[in-house]
Amino acid sequence: MAKKLKDIPTFTKQFWKKLGDETADRIRVHTTKGGKDVNNKPFEVYSTKYRTRKASGKFKRQSSTSSKVDLQLTGDMMRNLQTRGFSRDNVVIGWSGTNAQKIQWNDDMGRTVTSKSKPVTNKIEKFIFKEVDLVIARNAKEATSKPINLKIGK
Repeated sequence: MAKKLKDIPTFTKQFWKKLGDETADRIRVHTTKGGKDVNNKPFEVYSTKYRTRKASGKFKRQSSTSSKVDLQLTGDMMRNLQTRGFSRDNVVIGWSGTNAQKIQWNDDMGRTVTSKSKPVTNKIEKFIFKEVDLVIARNAKEATSKPINLKIGK
């Protein structure tokens, strides 16, 4: 059985990979099901023409017919949001290639999924801090559970 974040005792590559994967999942859910931007505001609406075509299923490879702004036409862009790199110190998540360009285009259209000044929603940020704090607290508890011996002088 795969370990959950709460079961990983220290900052390891495994911890950061799982945190990245979970964060990406939470961004996808917030964006597609919530229909809200990184500031938790509803996305700018689709144009009437696009909304009508999407609702009618007129696009190739279309997987969503929702007229609600969910940034899901084929599903490719949100599936492309993944953990891109991780080490013992950090994790990088994001989009690649044309999907990164689609994210930028949506941002230009008033549908900001992420930005440099606000990479994730407040709720997702709280989740990240909570997970990191758990590891810090566990390590602090372990470090302080052992006697500390001080030698002063020669």
